[in-house]
Amino acid sequence: MNNNNILFPVKVPYSTAPDIVKLKDDFKLTPISDRIRANKLKELDEFSSDLFNEIQSNNLIDCLNVINAKYNLPASTTILDLAMNVEEDIAVLNSGKVIAICFCSPSGFIPSHVVGKSFFEIHQPIPDSDLLLKMSDKLTSMMADSSRGCYRRFVWTITSNPSMSQHPSLKNKVIPKSINDLYFRTESQTTIPLGDNVNMLFSVKVEMNPLNSIWEDYEKRNGLISSIDSMSDAMLEYKNLKAIKSILNNSK
Repeated sequence: MNNNNILFPVKVPYSTAPDIVKLKDDFKLTPISDRIRANKLKELDEFSSDLFNEIQSNNLIDCLNVINAKYNLPASTTILDLAMNVEEDIAVLNSGKVIAICFCSPSGFIPSHVVGKSFFEIHQPIPDSDLLLKMSDKLTSMMADSSRGCYRRFVWTITSNPSMSQHPSLKNKVIPKSINDLYFRTESQTTIPLGDNVNMLFSVKVEMNPLNSIWEDYEKRNGLISSIDSMSDAMLEYKNLKAIKSILNNSK
């Protein structure tokens, strides 16, 4: 595998600052492939309603209709229906609060539990996130502003779980012994305003790559180690990276 094709948004030192970038081009949801559909169905079969939830309202129906029309998707009346038409995990926010979500590949949380919560409440448990929390109201207003367009940020981690889903029940299910047991996981998170300056679509596309596919790249390897070494103990615990940090440093 050519590791130059692997998304690598690692920065040193590690930071939870709201590092978002305005997209130059219009965002497009990806029509679902057979592989991703099969994966979503597998996760839904295993974790069921943990992965989706919504506050039913006329406003949500209006948002779904806007999304369906914007991306030329089949008609859908629930967030689950919509999620099964696209590859991305998706959520709809109204005034910064989640009103619907279907994440079949969550990153260590239970998606259904965040419905009704604000951007601030969702990110409050994350260590070292004072700046992100301080800017939460400004960020959610900006990302729903149709005159500003779409924004994107990247999130990454290293995990011993090979599944795209990092459901909390899978934590520590696989105990890693070497870098051959580890995976580099990235999320491309995109916000798309829905035209009324109040509602927005939030999409997440997950990529998983074996860590050894980038380990021979000296620059990437050192960047990963330096970034993880810069994390606080609280962040290492939150991201389940304490044991992984030791493996990486012993594999230089």
